[in-house]
Amino acid sequence: MSKIAIITGATGNLGKAVTQKMVSTGYTVIGTTEPGKDNPSGDAHLVYKAVDLTDPEEAESFIAEVVSKYGKIDAAICLVGGFEMATLAETSHEALEKMINLNFFTAYNTIQPILRLLKDQEDRKNIVLIGAKPVFEPNAAKAVFAYALSKTMVIKIAEVINADTRQNNTTATVIVPSIIDTPPNRAAMPNANFSDWVKPESIADKIAFICSKEGRDLRETVLKIYGNS
Repeated sequence: MSKIAIITGATGNLGKAVTQKMVSTGYTVIGTTEPGKDNPSGDAHLVYKAVDLTDPEEAESFIAEVVSKYGKIDAAICLVGGFEMATLAETSHEALEKMINLNFFTAYNTIQPILRLLKDQEDRKNIVLIGAKPVFEPNAAKAVFAYALSKTMVIKIAEVINADTRQNNTTATVIVPSIIDTPPNRAAMPNANFSDWVKPESIADKIAFICSKEGRDLRETVLKIYGNS
């Protein structure tokens, strides 16, 4: 049986690259899409499922369905997220809730049932989360307060996973990209030097290594992929 990976946000700009890479390395991927956006893949090793991951009951039902069908989850790659610019003084409660829902709760709602339902899984479980450069640079975080705060929560959940699951073959890794070279980012910053940005395929390669046999010695990894930006 092939290894099983859940990839949230599988049809996003980064999600497409990661999904393609994981399938190419032998994984069967169950990728989530936005509610109402079912997207048949035509590939026996790639299944798309529309899930509202901000809803804990819907997320748990999705994970339970995967566990029931495949009996295991070898990798959970949490790519769903959002971005918003505003200083602390400018940030509304609604904006803060939006960033926490998109960046933290989508990951939390995915990971919690995996840890509970698969606590006895003998095979290694890799959990991959996406951080953000402003978490480590307060001057940059000033302009994106809600975004940076929500990503700080993501990094903390990875730290707790690694502290709590050290004995049961589970590890959480945080990928911290700078600016990713995507069409929306190019449109937002048309005068930038795109060659300095990180390609989605580069991030996908690193995630595939983390989830491979060769990457199994990595532990508590925070991998900064900044390129020249």
